[in-house]
Amino acid sequence: MATPAASATVVIDLDGVVWLSGQGLPGASDAVALLRAEGFDVLFATNNSSPTTAQFVERLANVDIAADRDSIVTSAHAAALEASSYDSVHVLGEVGVQEAIDERGLLRSNEPAAVVVGWSRTFTFDVVAEIARMVRQGGAFIATNDDATHPTPEGLLPGTGSLVAAIATAAETTPTIAGKPGSAMARLVQERRNNVVAMIGDRPSTDGRFASVLGVPFGLVVSDATPASPGEATWQASSLIGVVEQFLATSPVA
Repeated sequence: MATPAASATVVIDLDGVVWLSGQGLPGASDAVALLRAEGFDVLFATNNSSPTTAQFVERLANVDIAADRDSIVTSAHAAALEASSYDSVHVLGEVGVQEAIDERGLLRSNEPAAVVVGWSRTFTFDVVAEIARMVRQGGAFIATNDDATHPTPEGLLPGTGSLVAAIATAAETTPTIAGKPGSAMARLVQERRNNVVAMIGDRPSTDGRFASVLGVPFGLVVSDATPASPGEATWQASSLIGVVEQFLATSPVA
């Protein structure tokens, strides 16, 4: 295949595509290496808001994929961007969300102008009640993402979307989704890379829709999180390496 246009970028999801709970999936590192060998840049875009950027870099290194901070965008980053137009925020989320909010210098408050909700292990009835109160009193409701489940080696666990749905029901309010396929995540990707040519992921409802938002073809890696009837994808396989090989065989980029 001919060398691609300068800075041509393939955006790749992480959970269910590159790894499961940090355990590398077969062929994933080879797929990234193959794209880079063919001259493509790779940007990782994940709806997982929990780890910090440094933790993502370390986890990628642990599965033999080199990456720097600039090559990773998360739903935590997107939520912080979405919240940056408000003068105060309240945050439910783990260290990745906390880091992203702090990096933007946002003021914390228990009577906030906006509430940011990410995945959390401390989710309780009292948390639902308190955040729903903040939203009912006028706080903008920003969710890192609405993925209902999170793939692991032991099967699917409740995802951020499950927590967000409980708060949305209690507050009778629809949240703004910052991560894929939201506009804030698209802004982050477009700020980092100006020549995206494909999006690869395992969820048509997020990754597939995000490909449409970016205006690029979608490559589907079938995982436990993929629905039985996933719909149309330009490339589809049971592994990242399978999708990448199809992409390289058919991509018009040159």
